[in-house]
Amino acid sequence: MNQSSMANCVCSLLIMALYIMLLPSVIVTSMTHSSNSSTINEERQALLQSGWWNDYLNISDHCAWDAITCNEAGSVIIILGWKIPPSEELRRLQNLNMSAFPNLEVLDLYGMSLRGSIPKEISTLTKLTDLYLTHNHLQGKLTAA
Repeated sequence: MNQSSMANCVCSLLIMALYIMLLPSVIVTSMTHSSNSSTINEERQALLQSGWWNDYLNISDHCAWDAITCNEAGSVIIILGWKIPPSEELRRLQNLNMSAFPNLEVLDLYGMSLRGSIPKEISTLTKLTDLYLTHNHLQGKLTAA
């Protein structure tokens, strides 16, 4: 084997080793992006199905809706219910699928005249740091997850 073909062989081996080392991170990044897209779509659907954001059907980016704040990845981190115009659809807290918001940090539903029971799913929101349910007509207790 001459020096030129030896250099080509070493170069090929180095490229292959680099490819093998980087492949897992490419796969993980792709899977994480897919997972994030799925979560964001679930959040948007939960917001729409609540009936609380019916005026925003023509705005595809739920992060641009009133009362919603998202993180850089587009996941809902704050819901400020008091910014939502009152309507009969808003009277039930059960209309909002709490389990669809894994990154929710603040849920402020102060003074919305909500009725019914406090959903047990609130206790599954592991990133929730601020919860405001006062001045509503809710029944039940919050339980630890």
